[in-house]
Amino acid sequence: MLQEDQDFLQIVSIVTSQLGCTIESVDGRSISINCPGGKDQEIKCAQVIEEIIEGNSGI
Repeated sequence: MLQEDQDFLQIVSIVTSQLGCTIESVDGRSISINCPGGKDQEIKCAQVIEEIIEGNSGI
């Protein structure tokens, strides 16, 4: 696994756990998450992940 893929997975793992969500499956950079708060919480989680990744252009 490439370092950037490991970094991506680590970011997703941290954000999902902080927001109370879980990672359901991983296929490269396609990740399925599940949040107890439903779609609104899943969208919030995805937005936070995107903000972090965009702020870290080295990833």
